[in-house]
Amino acid sequence: MGIYDRSYYREDNELDLRPSWNQRSAVSTLIIINVAVFLANVFLSKDFVVGYQGAVNEFLMLRGSDATNPFKWWHTLSYGFCHDAFGFMHLAMNMLGLYFLGRTVEERYGRLEFYRIYLISVVVCGVVWLLKEYAFKSNGSMLGASGAVMCISMLFVFNFPTARVTLFVFPVPAWVLGIILVLTNIVSSPTSSIATDVHLTGVLCAAAYFYFGLSFRFLGDLQGTWRRQWRKITGPKLKIHNVETGAPTSEVDEADRILAKIHESGQDSLSSKEKKFLEKYSRAVRERKEQL
Repeated sequence: MGIYDRSYYREDNELDLRPSWNQRSAVSTLIIINVAVFLANVFLSKDFVVGYQGAVNEFLMLRGSDATNPFKWWHTLSYGFCHDAFGFMHLAMNMLGLYFLGRTVEERYGRLEFYRIYLISVVVCGVVWLLKEYAFKSNGSMLGASGAVMCISMLFVFNFPTARVTLFVFPVPAWVLGIILVLTNIVSSPTSSIATDVHLTGVLCAAAYFYFGLSFRFLGDLQGTWRRQWRKITGPKLKIHNVETGAPTSEVDEADRILAKIHESGQDSLSSKEKKFLEKYSRAVRERKEQL
């Protein structure tokens, strides 16, 4: 594969948005989880009446009263994985948007960074909504992935503004889709059941991430650092040398971790320390092989 065959080097109008399924992708995993939660709510609930969303949804959804109960702040994440029990369209529209636009965004940023963007946007949208409910002394409830899906959709628009997407049956540039998404939420009726404030928060999350050049990869670096420090404390102190390269096993493991990170998130995700280690390690391996 040539470098210009990769998705992030293609022109916008060459993006392949045709249906495809990769069971290992973040998009596929998120769709499966959302559908599974929806089905679990249907099968584990006896009756659905006005004001009752089913056993699973009632457990996961976010409520205005949660603002004063820290033990329920985890709802600012869980609400994003349950959908309206009184119709399939709420789930279907969110998952279709995630499927058709999210795959290209995942290719652009990498699987792990896509997870971070999606989950952080769920939490940010939930927190903003909760603060609004608290400020206005309201006690509403919210559920659905709309805010996060809006964030992903707008990241697609920002990254590939001239890509051709099909709106109903009409092909339009992605930037037109972005304008329509924003305007329909701005002019939406105040009495509508659609959480337009959450949608617009998702738009702002995407704009901040894209235009400020944000990255959440440091969270993965922190996790890796914590694991390495824990291994130093609890693991064996001896260094076993690799037979083929002559390098200590700890160095081989670190090199493998960095190479896996490049494969997962791209070379730009590496810190300067990781780049220096990889260069030093590669040079040491070459020198050892020359001595054999």
